Amino acid sequence: MLPPKVVPDGLTLPEYQRLLLQYQILTWMPQMAKVSKILVVLAPPEAMPEDQRRKMTALMTAVQTSVFVTTAITEVENAASEVVKFAASQGGKLLDKNEVTKAAKDKVSVAFGFASQLASSAVHKVLEDVVLPHVGLPVHYVPEGGTAEQYLTMAKRFEIIGYCEPMRQALKKASVLGGESGKRATIMLKTRVPLATINSEATSKFVDGLKCQLTKKEAQAKAIYTEILRDCPEFDWVYPRLAEIELVQGDEPRARDLLKRAIKQNPDYLLAWRGLCNLNLANWQIDAMQSNLDKMKTLDPQASEVGQIEQIIDLINQGGMR
Repeated sequence: MLPPKVVPDGLTLPEYQRLLLQYQILTWMPQMAKVSKILVVLAPPEAMPEDQRRKMTALMTAVQTSVFVTTAITEVENAASEVVKFAASQGGKLLDKNEVTKAAKDKVSVAFGFASQLASSAVHKVLEDVVLPHVGLPVHYVPEGGTAEQYLTMAKRFEIIGYCEPMRQALKKASVLGGESGKRATIMLKTRVPLATINSEATSKFVDGLKCQLTKKEAQAKAIYTEILRDCPEFDWVYPRLAEIELVQGDEPRARDLLKRAIKQNPDYLLAWRGLCNLNLANWQIDAMQSNLDKMKTLDPQASEVGQIEQIIDLINQGGMR
């Protein structure tokens, strides 16, 4: 069960520590701020000087206020966006009765359509043809003559920005060259790259979704990811990303289903197992989290995600929070 959205009163210090970990994995910012403030108050006197305690309490109060204001601003922006969309859609037909408003509506429609086209096509073109090649990441080919270490570094950067096929090409080149970097590349080919070849259209959409998710436009990211899975269900990378959004929004069954589908399709996909660990933590299923961590270790014990989960479990054990 996910933690309560309203932070409860009267819990013990370990219980609030446990809640903080759950809220952190869910990125529920208001709850994180409130629990952090409570923990500052509950911490033993010797753990924190009084002046530092007051500063931390004030900081957490400011964070709570900031989150509330940011949420309110976002809602206003979304409302304004909906008005523009209404004016540019079939819902704006009432405006057509008046020639002046009809002309105004048509201008909005053209502008809105142009902006959408620019966002989905021109930006990708500039990114793929100018920006990425300039920093050594051409997406239409992987250059010859590099070392295994260089190709491995290139592959890691491609993964971060969402380009799976260039990542696959770079890893293959590193794997052939051998050495320690070649060995890492071979493991990453098995554990981090989709089994199927992914077409450029799905990749471009995924980059759009990633951009929306990282800029906290979850509704747009969710719609993009859902569309990709409808048209390209073999795209392994999409499942944990969409599951993350579903989990943060409180739909734990949907998140679990997405991750299980990803693992059924590709049992070696490390980030799907990492997603299950996050889900386990949010539900405080620590034994299941340990089991999924063990699976991750069999796939790639050197993966950074393995170390991150190990640290969380060690913190839970050392803090007596099980």
